[in-house]
Amino acid sequence: MKDAHKVVWTEGMFLRPHHFQQAENYLEGYMRNWGQAHSGCFWGFLTLDLDQTLLRQGKIALNAASGIMPDGTPFRFSGAQQAPAPLAIADNKTGENVVLALPTYRAGREDVIFQESPEALARYLAYENEVDDLNAVSVGSAALQFGRLRLRLMLESELNAEWTALGVTRVLEKRGDNSLRLDTAQIPPMLNCQGNPVLKTFINDLQGLLQQRSQQMSQRLLQPGRGGSSEMVDFMLLQLINRHLGQVSHAYHLDHLHPERLFADWLQFATELASFSAQRTPEGRLPVYDHDNLALCFGKLMLLLRQGLSVVLEDNAIQLTLVERSHGLNVATVQDTKMMRDFGFVLAVRADVAAEVLLTHFPAQMKIAPVTRIRDLVQLQLPGIGLRTMPVAPRQIPYHAGYTYFELEKGGDLWKQMEKSSAFALHLAGEFPGLDMEFWAIRSHTDRLEHHHHHH
Repeated sequence: MKDAHKVVWTEGMFLRPHHFQQAENYLEGYMRNWGQAHSGCFWGFLTLDLDQTLLRQGKIALNAASGIMPDGTPFRFSGAQQAPAPLAIADNKTGENVVLALPTYRAGREDVIFQESPEALARYLAYENEVDDLNAVSVGSAALQFGRLRLRLMLESELNAEWTALGVTRVLEKRGDNSLRLDTAQIPPMLNCQGNPVLKTFINDLQGLLQQRSQQMSQRLLQPGRGGSSEMVDFMLLQLINRHLGQVSHAYHLDHLHPERLFADWLQFATELASFSAQRTPEGRLPVYDHDNLALCFGKLMLLLRQGLSVVLEDNAIQLTLVERSHGLNVATVQDTKMMRDFGFVLAVRADVAAEVLLTHFPAQMKIAPVTRIRDLVQLQLPGIGLRTMPVAPRQIPYHAGYTYFELEKGGDLWKQMEKSSAFALHLAGEFPGLDMEFWAIRSHTDRLEHHHHHH
């Protein structure tokens, strides 16, 4: 960029245009250095408005745009008078990126031209305008020469080191009627999320998702009779969701928001959500912010967030109601036979007997089978579905002191029949004083290793 030095002004000096040019360069450089020190990703569009009418004629044109070029040059224009000339896309040039380009500054090269010439690499074109004297309007106006930035729409493939440029859009195809189809997922480098429809949609979508999840989870937590560790987990998750609902609501209402700030918030949210997934940690490599490819990094991030939020709502444990049919016979009905495959089943038992007595006698005297088979098995004294003692309470269900937990063993012919049935029959032969039983279905992917060790 320009290597400008501070002009020393002294009494009686002979003023030439050089003095003002250098003074201007110095101040421009001063502001640029100051600004760039405060923000890493300082280049991009604040606003960008593509001409939809000319798109149908096979041309890329801008109605208006504002922002900062990668070399630190600010720009702003609106209307065909100030906008760069439309770029006609040739039939063989599909799959190309279109950029807004400006010649770079080179010492020793003319910075201003007075007659437009396409080959010239001057940054400004001089034009004349009448202006008033701001101190004494009555004095009348004067004709001054001004410089307009020579911005140009080009194909990215035509760029070389003489140009600095910002990506505008990607042309996917030119249809038979000459109209252009653009890559709508593409996001140019932006300085403000609100200036881009794709980023605005991301904010909208996430806000909607979080509001929905927050309501569903708070209703789930308000249901009576859900205690223990799973409720604690739900509560922590609700806390996380509500916090980010506040953040995204703020982002939604802000007039100006740099995409890097949004990315930082959301990446943290995605990695925190992973604590509640089966792996307990984010899978694979985390997306990395790329100011020049916002579509790619935000696309990956949104996928992470959607995955994280879909896990949130699965009920990991469902209590099945035991209905007493006759003395010693209880029946539990499953709403959906798919549960037989996706869930494991646990029987929680307590009784006024010593724990050892329960551990040895209960599995021997409890027969579990499909409702249609239970009579045969009891009368012919055949074994039911196996019960395996669990060393600790599964973490997905409320913890009650004094309960012993038995897991139903899947496998074998009887379980195959069970999978086709929608009701468990539980038949208990002996007497256990003060018996209390709870029957739970626990989602399998939360695997058996994840038990909470409860200290009695």
